[in-house]
Amino acid sequence: MKRKNIQNTNGINISDSIVMSVKQKHPSMRKFYAAAITIIGMLSVIMSFLGMFHFRYNKSTVIAAFFCFAAFHILIALKGGKALGAYLLSVLGFLFFAYRKSKKIVLGFKFVYNIIYKEAFDSKLNYYKALKKTLEVTSVTTLFVFYIWLLAIVLCYFTICRPNPVLPLMVTFPILEIGLYNGIKMPVFWGIMCISYWLAILAMSTIDVGEYSGGQSGFVRKNNLFFPKRHMKLKVTERCGMFVIASVMIVAVLANCYLNITHYKRSDSINEKRRDITDAVENFSFHNLGESIANLTNAFGFNLDYENHKLGTSDHVRYKNVTDLTVTIEKPISGALYLKNEIRALYHDNEWFELPSSKYKDKMFDDFKEYGISPQNFPAIFGQYIKRKDDKNTIWIKNSPRKKRRVYSPYGVEDFGKIKYENDTLIFPETEKKSETSYKFVPTNPDNIEVLLGEGMDVFFSKGKNGEFTLNAANNAISSPNRTVFSASGITDTKWKDNVIKYCKDNDLFDYEDYFNIDYELPADTSYLYEHGNIIMAELLESSYKKFVYENYLDVPQNKDMEEVREAYSDLVDVEHDNTPEEIFEILNNIRVKMAATSTYTLEPGVTPASRDFVKTFLLETHKGYCTHYASSGVILARMAGIPARYATGYILVENDIKGGKVNNDNSITIDVKDNRSHAWAEVYIDGVGWIPYEFTAGYSQQDVPPEPTKPTESTTTQSGSTTTTTNTSLSSTTKNTALTSSYTTTTATDTDVTATTVVKGGKGGKGIHIPGFLKDIFAIVLFIAAIVMLIRIRRSFILNMREKHFKNGDTRTRIRYMYSYAEKLLAELNLRSEYGNYKQFAADVEKWHGDIYFEKGGFEKVTDIALGAAFNNETPSEDDIKKCEKILTDLADSIYQKADKYQKFRLMYFKVLVKGE
Repeated sequence: MKRKNIQNTNGINISDSIVMSVKQKHPSMRKFYAAAITIIGMLSVIMSFLGMFHFRYNKSTVIAAFFCFAAFHILIALKGGKALGAYLLSVLGFLFFAYRKSKKIVLGFKFVYNIIYKEAFDSKLNYYKALKKTLEVTSVTTLFVFYIWLLAIVLCYFTICRPNPVLPLMVTFPILEIGLYNGIKMPVFWGIMCISYWLAILAMSTIDVGEYSGGQSGFVRKNNLFFPKRHMKLKVTERCGMFVIASVMIVAVLANCYLNITHYKRSDSINEKRRDITDAVENFSFHNLGESIANLTNAFGFNLDYENHKLGTSDHVRYKNVTDLTVTIEKPISGALYLKNEIRALYHDNEWFELPSSKYKDKMFDDFKEYGISPQNFPAIFGQYIKRKDDKNTIWIKNSPRKKRRVYSPYGVEDFGKIKYENDTLIFPETEKKSETSYKFVPTNPDNIEVLLGEGMDVFFSKGKNGEFTLNAANNAISSPNRTVFSASGITDTKWKDNVIKYCKDNDLFDYEDYFNIDYELPADTSYLYEHGNIIMAELLESSYKKFVYENYLDVPQNKDMEEVREAYSDLVDVEHDNTPEEIFEILNNIRVKMAATSTYTLEPGVTPASRDFVKTFLLETHKGYCTHYASSGVILARMAGIPARYATGYILVENDIKGGKVNNDNSITIDVKDNRSHAWAEVYIDGVGWIPYEFTAGYSQQDVPPEPTKPTESTTTQSGSTTTTTNTSLSSTTKNTALTSSYTTTTATDTDVTATTVVKGGKGGKGIHIPGFLKDIFAIVLFIAAIVMLIRIRRSFILNMREKHFKNGDTRTRIRYMYSYAEKLLAELNLRSEYGNYKQFAADVEKWHGDIYFEKGGFEKVTDIALGAAFNNETPSEDDIKKCEKILTDLADSIYQKADKYQKFRLMYFKVLVKGE
């Protein structure tokens, strides 16, 4: 240890060096331990990675490469000294041959990634296409050999010569994370060995493991001996590294034996909480930070309501069977009841977005406000007109504490004067009770709409041989296949008559006298229309809104992924149609049937890679997903077919839910809506009706939802021990009703509730260990911090070296200029700055306040005089002057540092870089 003597003013010499000598009784095992730790690290990483996937490569070549590279670099590292020069040759050789074989290495990477991609996503498609199978073995073997070479260079040097965990982690963890991120199980033994290696090298690199407590300087007295107070840096040796590895393995073995011997089982409540925490931790990702934090806080019992529209970020969904909403309806309804709380229209980068606010600045939306009719009211208004019976209902929705910040509403809501509208998407009550809302509505779902448009129209129209509609009853309106003509003077509802006349005048809709057109073939019995002018007003507004719909809800991303989807579904989407309800439902049903026949409904579809398109991956590659996959894909395919559609989320109540509800004394029905009824679906626009929900998800119907993942549609089959029912629906023979009543599920009598199952990431057989996904983020943070620290230290070293160079080299006039500039920066830390170039006055002030405290009296005035003489009088300072100035500045810097607190010292050393420190 270098000895440092300090001469105090009292004449006492103090030495801070402590020399200890211990007789060595046993031969040193450090080199053996270091070599063993290195081999454990290399072998565990390689075997962990190869154990997760099944590659085709030359095993004998890879094994030979491992032993050769490991032996060579371990011997060099153990030898040390001048032998380390061979390391440089190895690095240069690696770079040279890697460049020479770069094409084969890249090709090997493509083959390897294809295997990883297919196994991780259970896909039969290759990520990289058009690769020659004959080149796979040689190229993959080449890639593995070069990786082993790199592994040997890094691990041997940073385990044996300079123990440091940063670079070993950088070359080992990403390789394993490829499998862990995609849910592939790691071999248990090698996974534990790999973790123990990381912990061992972390221990070996540890310093500053202890220090004397107390102030900043001085001595600690022990009996009659005095010891200087300073940090004691104790090196953790290779023996400790081996101890860490042995400890990890022993703990793992003992824990496994104890659990097997005692048959320990956790209680159901502990298991449930453990699953919640495990799921939240495994899926924690900074890429999806908001949802990750919400899931983690919810797992620990702190509810944080958060909804994310980034698709494919979670590899599974697991329900807790908790009540999210309590819904009471005035009377039973047929079909499904959808309660929406989010509407999204734009799809890109695997996420749904709202339309930009600029889209809603159209005058049409001012008309909606002025006349008190919004697009959200269309289904209720038109439904009441055509069906002509009292189908109105009332719903009360009470949110649980988990959902207290959300507002949910059904379709077909009537405006009774206490509702506010969010553009053309959602509705909210103006006076909302705490977490409780109520609405009057007309049940609106595809089943009701088809009856409405089918049977309802037939009551008033008959179709002639020439294809034109003939009126069944004559009245004040004249109808044609494309429009109905009304007379404004015939409207008996005074309020709406004035509104209709004003709207027609403002928009120049009168053809002659007071007649105007509506672009739909309305029933001939118009007496009801003239008595209820709000329907005519709604028809006029809907005719205007329809243009907005077709301009904004048909967008599909223009990229290669969407082109491939369109090509695969061209037989269904590239069809001409006249936007009649019958044609629309036929196209939608064909899309639904094909998706159900080619995909599997599952709550464990896996994560969609960030580089892959969510819709394409589901439709053409994995064929596995749940409601968000089906709804998103259905919206895109509907748009490709020219049908306006958008993405909706909320909750669904099917007939079985309503039938199972509690019947109250007033015959109303109360239903506890569980979290497993949270849902995503498509909204489609039907001309003359408005936005209605449409179900694309396989297994969902108006009556029930799938309790278990379903399989692609097959012919009717029976299995022992269960009852299986499926319906094989032809894509070409579809009708209106089959879109709503066909079953695409495979339901067994032994199905269990999904909320009682434990979700485990899929792997490729065999036992394995799954390291929580949050580890990748922890190591990413560690690496990021290490990189920042390294940059800060490099910057500090560079600035100090440049300052030293400026003080020592060059002519003395230039050197004193740098010194004075440095002095100004130091004095700025004492809140002293020169103003208006009055250097002499500034020097006097510095001497007044800090002379003989931070430096010797008159020192800064001397520095100022020398600097001014050099700058303005062409004087050349002598070397003695430079040395004196440097001494004054050193004293000033040291004094500022010593009088600073810990935070200020850190700032002065690493951010300001004004002092060298201790």
